[in-house]
Amino acid sequence: MNGILSRRPTRLSALGAATALAISFVPMAQAQDVTTIKVLNWQPGGPEYWAALVEAFEAEHPDIKVELETVPFDRYPEVQGPYIATRSGPDVMEQNAGLELFDRRVAYQELPEDVLAAGGDLLTRSGGCLNYDLDEPCYGLPFGLQGNVMYYNKLVLSEAGLDPDNPPATWEEFGEACEKINAVGKTCLALGMTGVFPTYWVFPEIARSYLTEDDMRAVLAGDMPWTDPKMVSILEAMADIPTKGWSNSSAPSISMLPDGADIFASGNAGFAGTIIADAVNWAAFGEALGDENLGAMRWPAVEPGAPLAKSFSGTESSVFGVTSWTSKTEAAQEFVKFVASTENGNLLTELGGGIPLNANVDPSLFPKSSALEQIREIIKTPTIHVGVLLSGQEADALGRGWQEVALGRLTVDDWVERMQVALEESPGKN
Repeated sequence: MNGILSRRPTRLSALGAATALAISFVPMAQAQDVTTIKVLNWQPGGPEYWAALVEAFEAEHPDIKVELETVPFDRYPEVQGPYIATRSGPDVMEQNAGLELFDRRVAYQELPEDVLAAGGDLLTRSGGCLNYDLDEPCYGLPFGLQGNVMYYNKLVLSEAGLDPDNPPATWEEFGEACEKINAVGKTCLALGMTGVFPTYWVFPEIARSYLTEDDMRAVLAGDMPWTDPKMVSILEAMADIPTKGWSNSSAPSISMLPDGADIFASGNAGFAGTIIADAVNWAAFGEALGDENLGAMRWPAVEPGAPLAKSFSGTESSVFGVTSWTSKTEAAQEFVKFVASTENGNLLTELGGGIPLNANVDPSLFPKSSALEQIREIIKTPTIHVGVLLSGQEADALGRGWQEVALGRLTVDDWVERMQVALEESPGKN
């Protein structure tokens, strides 16, 4: 109904009738106060999902209007930074779980118990809490699972004489596959090195071959030096990818999203290491390549016998928190609670191509996809996502150092030294 229909007496004067008629069709928005909140985000799940999310939220909360400020993922920090510095702007902000959130917690309100209770049906929400500890202050609620897999193009593997039903499982097998794929004029691993993608998408998958979960917790605490042989081995393996010709030569100068992902989606690469949700997932690649041609697997293990070699690096896809400067706390909290709801989980599953964290989501809403079925098997053996445990200083040094190693301007030993300096300069770890 577009208006509020009031009850009128049976006999009215002409003036009274006209007045009553006018009152009876006052729009809802004019009959009550409407609070507008701005939500800063990078639109995980895509525009269709976000349009549905906002529509559903506003339908449940007619007194709240949502304005989205959507920023590309790789530009998000440069847009968010000035808001934090000036303590102004959005009422709700999206943030990666882990140290990125903890480092910026001055920008967020600690969520009260009644808001956190809205996350009671989530499979996990610790990534929004300091040190991943539910007993410590929590600054946001998540909505979906995120993590890394490697996608492969079955047509490219077949063209190179490889078995598309048995992709390489070890680092050695992967190197051999890359030689065959390169021989038919295709890129082996579609890759972009700029921005934060190396930290979140590549580093954790190499690290699983060397670090235990205790080691990863030491990374979070700042107690794992980059000079440790395990950390050095991770950087050496990362250096293999560009220096051995396994990736596209343009990798040091392009971002994984969209450029690196586009190489894979165009059919010109055998593999792409990306994520299970958001814009570069199984749904986007399946649409581009044909679902029957797309596969998903764990990254090949550098050390196949490592305890975590067959695990999945998983974390909350992101969290949403209420800014510390907003004057619209109550309305902002309602949005954060809705993010964690079953209704939003259903929308993410059906429209966003995501893996929801809400335990009550209707399983029949999962789209039919062989790659998604593979992913749902992979995520059954989760481990810590060590990428989100790196400080901003470490993440920056990791990405920039990898670029310079690929270009032959930096040795791995020098890269190790830079990483150690970055660790020692990380305020959250000292």
